[in-house]
Amino acid sequence: MKTIYSILYVTLNTALNERVGIGLVMSNGTHTMFKHSSEKLLAIKGIIHVERYSFVRSYLRSLENDISIAIGSSDLFEGELSNRNWVTESYINYLSRYSNNLIQFSEPKFIDIDFNPDNFKRLFEKYVYTYGQEAGTVQIEPIFEKVKSQLYPRIDTRVNLDMSLNATHFENLFAPIEVNFIGINETPVAGQAIDFGKKHYNLENDIARYVSLTKAIELKDRIKGQYFVLGREPANNNDKSHVLWEQIRDSDFLEFVDIDEIGIVGEYLEKHDVRPYFGE
Repeated sequence: MKTIYSILYVTLNTALNERVGIGLVMSNGTHTMFKHSSEKLLAIKGIIHVERYSFVRSYLRSLENDISIAIGSSDLFEGELSNRNWVTESYINYLSRYSNNLIQFSEPKFIDIDFNPDNFKRLFEKYVYTYGQEAGTVQIEPIFEKVKSQLYPRIDTRVNLDMSLNATHFENLFAPIEVNFIGINETPVAGQAIDFGKKHYNLENDIARYVSLTKAIELKDRIKGQYFVLGREPANNNDKSHVLWEQIRDSDFLEFVDIDEIGIVGEYLEKHDVRPYFGE
């Protein structure tokens, strides 16, 4: 099968036809790969309206779910795509002509290369952005330090910070946990920074403890809460951790917030007038 690709653009100014490449889709008719640049998505956040930004972010997330294959997963070349496989030359041609004014696909192009992750990466870096930083090339502020330096000062009057919780706080909490913040208003609210780059066993343990806390809170308060997970998408070559990150990102009861967008948490706490869960 021939290999086709299409570039996904976000329109910044319709009148001037200003747009920025945000993602790439590539297919051989049977299998499909898709990736968007989280760095570019974050860069346009400050120059488009917040509702438009939210739409773009949600659209990219639903697109990843619909294509239903994670780049770099071990089963990339096994089996067929689901019956939702709309990545065809004719349909992308349709999208390139009739897509809305915010999200645009380029016309599909045939390219005489093998369909594999290496070639996908080369095309992505040519037309979109760097595929991913190599470990050690960039000094990244650790997740927990960034939460404490940038988020804590904004929310310290609205929540309890760095609470060590156990069964004396919540009867059905069977394993102690230190949570970054916890508060309440119309619903309980909690947040936990999680390092998705750590060993998979330890990562699973951290998430299991946090999920256990959310269930213990809801058993006590008998109401659904708002639970944030703060972190970064792990490297694609860390398969198990990346799959676990995807599950958290797409969860119905946990809300993943990229560490570079933690202002979302502060905005939520202010909008809902959240107060500390535990008094003095």
